[in-house]
Parts: sequence; structure tokens; C-alpha cells
Amino acid sequence: MNLSIRKRLLFGLLSLMTIACSITLVKNYFDTRHEIQELFDAQLAQSARVLLELSAHELYEQLAYAAQQGEDISEHIPTQVHKYQQEIDFQIWVEGALLAVRSENAPSTPFINVDEQFSNRTFNDRRWRVYSISNDENTIRVQVGQHYDERDLLSNSISTRLITSFAIMLPLLALLILVSVGRAMAPLKKITDQIENRQIDNLQPIGMQHVPQEVVPMIKALNSLFQRLHAAFENITLFTANAAHELRTPLAAQKLHAQVAIKTEDKTARDEALREVVVGVNRATNLVEQLLTLSRLDPEGALKEDEVANLYKITEDKLAELTPQALEKFIEVSLDFKESPLVNGKEAMLTILVRNIIENAIRYTPNYGMVEVQVKPLNGKVLFSVKDSGPGIPAEERQNVFQRFYRGKGNTTQEGCGLGLAMVHRILEIHNAQITLDKSPFGGLQVDVLFNPAKVVPISRGSSATRTTGRGPNKAAQVVRSSRMTSS
Repeated sequence: MNLSIRKRLLFGLLSLMTIACSITLVKNYFDTRHEIQELFDAQLAQSARVLLELSAHELYEQLAYAAQQGEDISEHIPTQVHKYQQEIDFQIWVEGALLAVRSENAPSTPFINVDEQFSNRTFNDRRWRVYSISNDENTIRVQVGQHYDERDLLSNSISTRLITSFAIMLPLLALLILVSVGRAMAPLKKITDQIENRQIDNLQPIGMQHVPQEVVPMIKALNSLFQRLHAAFENITLFTANAAHELRTPLAAQKLHAQVAIKTEDKTARDEALREVVVGVNRATNLVEQLLTLSRLDPEGALKEDEVANLYKITEDKLAELTPQALEKFIEVSLDFKESPLVNGKEAMLTILVRNIIENAIRYTPNYGMVEVQVKPLNGKVLFSVKDSGPGIPAEERQNVFQRFYRGKGNTTQEGCGLGLAMVHRILEIHNAQITLDKSPFGGLQVDVLFNPAKVVPISRGSSATRTTGRGPNKAAQVVRSSRMTSS
């Protein structure tokens, strides 16, 4: 069961307070009883000393004579006049073994045989605390005693008052804690109500006024989330509108060509119209596939450190796959690599990125042109570079080519829907990679992408990187070159 913060605070504080108060109460209880017993002992000693002084200076001769005559001159201490005044019984012995005076409840035998020492004794089934003191000549001995019943009665009375005070204080403290926790949690309740009562389309930031410092990081995180959601919803709205627009145009063209094919009786015109329908279907299919791919990229999330991909192997495979397109245009393709660098990345995404960049280079490079691909370590990173001899991209448009559905101003001859580089840009964001666009040495476009190298190197399973270190064409490039020379 998940307890609320309020209940956790109340339970924790009350439990700790109860434990602390209980420990303090037990300690104070025993300390109080000990101190009370010490006070009683001090009272016994003081009473004995007072009686000794009185007996030594004024009563010695009288007491000694009365004791020799065997007269009963026992005295009794007057009734107590204060509730904390304790009844003390005493004995006064003279000449060693003569009991001169004793209180009414004191026994006729000595309390104790040792002077100036507190001791516990039992007389008539009652426990006594006794003390004895003698004068310097040892002619008078005063012994005093007190029942433990009386001592315990006063100790228990004071201890009960102490326990009662704690018992009254504990509920009051609990009530104060309840009120304090409730007041402290009030801002959280207010924030909760504010979020709960929001409209579904309200992504405005939460106000930071009167927010406790402990809650500020959470509110900032929520506001950041709202900001990202707002941007994501705006992108989705724009993306949907652009996708609808991009799909509407080829569908309208296909409808027109289909109507021409239905109505015309000219076989040549019908075949041409049907070919245009096929071209339009292919373009719409490509658009839908790219839209689906892009939609799958957006929720992928952060890249994990243990995800490793062989960038050279991916590049080699995609280059071999795109060889037929290069062969059709007699384009010379080369792959320059040094080592077989591993990068921190998702292999499926990097495959999309590599294919899009190389495919764009082949598509926009004219016949008998050149495309050069490089994969190599560079300054602690891994470089993936593609250079072509195509028309390139004007400097003022290079920042816009990564927008969805953007197509260059002069791009009227090549097919496409403007999503390829948008997918590349999203993949770069996920991989925390950097891309730069520049003019290539061949007069076209140069695309340089820097990836983070893999921190975890997996155990090799076979010989996927079998090339020697250095510059050399891959099999696909060799096929393209040989095809070009043959065609020439």
C-alpha cells in the first residue's frame, strides 16, 4: 500500500516522538526515584546529626540517669504537618548498649551496628532504611530509620505526576504535528488541484508562487515536460497538415490520370496515363513509408551506452544495396575506410541514416559523376562522410533541408517528399551526433557526420571487418567502376 506523504510524515514523526518520549520518560522515572531516595537519605543523616547534637549538649546526663533507672522515656515525633514530610523513627543509645530514647514505632533492638553507613534492614516484616551516627567519644549513638513504604509512596506520587505530564503532552504534540504537517502540505494540495482541474489542452507552465523549495525541482520538471509536449503537439499538427497536403497532390494527379485512361480511346495515351498512375502510386507509397518510419523514430527515447553498431559494416551493406542505382547512371562510387570503427548507436537507425545520405548523393549526382564515402576515426570521434559531384545545396538553404517536407527551391526535377533528411536529423538528435553540410572537392555537396565511439567493445564473432587498413574501394565500387569502363 502506497501511503501519502502526509501519512508518512505523521506516522514517522509520531513514532519517533513516542519512542523518544518513552525513552526520556523511563530515564526520568528512574532518575527521579534515585534522586528522591538520595534526598531521603540526606534527610535521615541530617535528622540523626541534629538529634546527636541535642543529645550531646543537653540530654546526656538526663538520658543516662533515666536509662540506669530503667524508666521508659520513649518519645514520639509529632504528627506531620506537610504532605511531603516523612515520619522518621529514631533510637538514642548511651554508654554503648543502653537504649535511652526511641520513637514509638522504633524497635527496641539496634537498627544497625555500623556508624555513618546507610543500610537496609527488615523489622516485623517491614523494610527500613536506617542510618547511625555517634559522637567523638562514642558515648552517644543516634540511629534513625524510615519505612520504605513511606518513601515509595512519595516516590510513586512524584513519578506519577511526571508520567501524567508526559501523557498530557504527547496528544498535544501529536495535534500540533498534525496541524503543522497539514499546513506544510497545503501548497502540494493546491498544485495537485491545479493540475487535476486543467483542461486537456492546457499545457501552460505551473505557477511558482508560494511553492516550497523542496517542490521547485518537481514543478520545473513538470513545466519542462509541458513545454516539450506543447512543442510535440505543435509538430504533430504541422506534420499532419503537411502530410495531408503532400498526399493530396499525388492522389489528385493519380485520379486525373486514371480518369484520362478510362475516357481515352488512344492506346498510347492510355498507357502513358497508366504509367503516370504507377509513378504517382510509387511516390505516395514512398511518402507513406517515410511517414511511418519517421513516426517510429520520434518515441524511441534516449540512447543507451551499451548499444554498439559497426558503422563500416552498415555503410558497406547499404552501398552494395544501392549499387544498381549508381550503375544506371554510370556513377563512380568509392568507399574509403580506416579500421572498422564501432560507434555508440542503434543499428536500425544508423542503417536508415546511411541509406538516406548515400541515396541522396546518388540521386542528385548526374550521369558519369562521382560519389565518395569515408568511414574513419577522427579526433576521438567516428567520421561518416559522403562527397558527390552533384549540384550541391546553396549555403542559405542548408539549415532548412532538415525540416519536414522541405525541398530546395531549385529542386524540380528529382522525385522526393522532403522527409529523408528530416529522418536523418531526428536520428542525429537521438545519437547526439553532429552534422555539417559543405561544398565537396568535386563541386557538389559534402555531408560530414561525427558519431561518438562505442564505450563498450563487444567480442568479435567472425571476421566482419576483413579489409586491410588503408584506402580502397569496396566490392560495390569496383562493380560500378568496371561497369563504367565497359560502357565507355
